[in-house]
Amino acid sequence: MKYIVDLQVRGSSLTVIRCMFKEEEQSSSPEYDSDNRSKIDNSGKLVEFLNLLKTVVKRKLEGFPKSRLKDSIITGQELVREGQGSIEIKDPPTEAQQHLIRSLAKVLLHQFSSTIASVMAVNEGQDNLFLSLFVKKISIEPVPASYVPAKLSLHEKMNLNQHIDSILCSKEIDELKTYQVGSVDKFIIHPFCCLEEYRQQRNGNLLSTEFDKIDLEVDEEDNFEGETLSSCINPMGNFDIPLTKQTLNFVNISFLPSTSFEGQWEALYFGDNIKERLYSYATISLKIASFKQTGNFNREDIKTLITNNKLLLVHGPPGTGKTTLCKALCQKLSVRREFSDASNIIDTNYKGIIIELSCSRIFSKWFGESSKNISIIFKDIEELLKVNERQGIFVCLLVDEVEAIASSRANLSNRNESTDGIRVVNTLLIQLDRLKKYHNFLTLATSNLLDSLDDAFVDRADGVFFIGNPTAEGILHILRVCIEEMVCLGIVSFRTGSPGISFFDKYQDSLQKIATKCSTLDISGRTTRKLPLMCLSEYFRTFPVDSDEFVVALAMSARKLGAARKW
Repeated sequence: MKYIVDLQVRGSSLTVIRCMFKEEEQSSSPEYDSDNRSKIDNSGKLVEFLNLLKTVVKRKLEGFPKSRLKDSIITGQELVREGQGSIEIKDPPTEAQQHLIRSLAKVLLHQFSSTIASVMAVNEGQDNLFLSLFVKKISIEPVPASYVPAKLSLHEKMNLNQHIDSILCSKEIDELKTYQVGSVDKFIIHPFCCLEEYRQQRNGNLLSTEFDKIDLEVDEEDNFEGETLSSCINPMGNFDIPLTKQTLNFVNISFLPSTSFEGQWEALYFGDNIKERLYSYATISLKIASFKQTGNFNREDIKTLITNNKLLLVHGPPGTGKTTLCKALCQKLSVRREFSDASNIIDTNYKGIIIELSCSRIFSKWFGESSKNISIIFKDIEELLKVNERQGIFVCLLVDEVEAIASSRANLSNRNESTDGIRVVNTLLIQLDRLKKYHNFLTLATSNLLDSLDDAFVDRADGVFFIGNPTAEGILHILRVCIEEMVCLGIVSFRTGSPGISFFDKYQDSLQKIATKCSTLDISGRTTRKLPLMCLSEYFRTFPVDSDEFVVALAMSARKLGAARKW
């Protein structure tokens, strides 16, 4: 089984390490300057530190049972509770904790770099202390096993042809005649740090006496990009964002990775491996585009051979989480960066940009002004792509409720609608075709009405994904995530005499019955998330709520919801 692990590193602890590397570089070189060599040296040290951290995390995860590794989130608080030697660290850390971070990092880095068998460089007794100082959250996502046709004897051409005939003529593939790829456990770890953590540090009380010795300002001649606290600012201050004021009136911009979108991917649950398929489509689309920019593939005669519009369409009924899924997808793309050859290093620069297009603002009462607005927006996006192309930063255009600007032109003509709506669709299709040549560009569109979309727009989509209302298993997952958050916030009081027993372990059967009954209502994920709130508002006024009483009240709320829907 393969596991993708998103490792969220504490921004404050990482800043201590950065400042330590810079301080060591200054002390070792009297004529220290910020040339490229020094910058590369610091980057190399940070990469070595991250490799050490990934080694410790991997060893920790290998000791967990299989059940714990299934769609699991492990927070720093849990690591403190579980492991001996862990300490609870403040954010930002105190002066004493800063000294501890520096000392431990120096010792472990020395052991890691001087040991031939790097896996055994860190003593297991130091694992818990190391993780509690640097890890904020570990998100584990198991990747479904890949199946390929069973190995054939390719000496006979007829054998291969017969096998292909059996695949094409049969209604379904017999998995008994396939073999699994990658049976050995493998952890693919992606360390990252959200941008907002760096901004908070700059405005907080992180500048202790020890940090006062370090020059925190970035001179014009000394540009330590991503190495000092002064660069931990709003990313728009680090790079030129060529968007006009008019475009900013039509769009909302978010820089990634962001704390606003963190945790959304894990909280969403869909059947048929929708998340995995959507992520694979987006990653492959960006990877194929990058191939055309390198080597012998940078040729004019190859650009039209592979259809890669870098447009993904997500549709389904309202409240199923389509927009949230798209934002969470962009967050994961910025964290994992599997489509990029850039080194796996954490810095203070953004890795991706989400441009949310507000379709309702596009239209104007003046004829021809609506299509002109789209042209202006896409022209600015193209300039933004050019600026960020060399840095390997991807730009995602998120068009929510795309049917507003991509309605079927045939239907518009039949209803004798104004030709302005048709011009809007024409302009949108032309502009999408212009931008697909950029390898760092991706378009995500959501719609509640697939049948109302223009056929040419749907045909341009590399992948079309349907997000329906959750099944009983999906409802159970949503309830579990919501209730676990309520327990963490202290809204629901949960006490158990048996250590290691979670809320879900104790009430799994009861929640399963509630989820099964709710699935008959065909309710959306948004309505499912309202159930705990309905429960609290109708039955409770004071907090915390006893866990037994809460589960009973949750069943009553589900029963009343069913009665309202003529259950």
